[in-house]
Amino acid sequence: MNMLEMSEAQRTELQARSALAIDGRGQELLLGLNAEESRFFIACMQRTPSRSAERERYAELKVRHEAARLKLASVDDESTGDEEGPPHLGHKF
Repeated sequence: MNMLEMSEAQRTELQARSALAIDGRGQELLLGLNAEESRFFIACMQRTPSRSAERERYAELKVRHEAARLKLASVDDESTGDEEGPPHLGHKF
């Protein structure tokens, strides 16, 4: 598995929010984002971008990520909850 580079504190926070997933190629991602978008998002979490275009992109990605995370959370509420670990995505972003 190819994991995203981030601090342990960030990983703990994202895992607690069920915000991480693994795609079909074994790449760790943020829910709703592809690999490049996930790396950009993590970098922005660590240091807020100074350029307006980067801040706008970060905001757009945050909306997509949160929508995907909330959608998964609502599906999880309907399941038995027996699954452990990050969700596996059956499709590519």
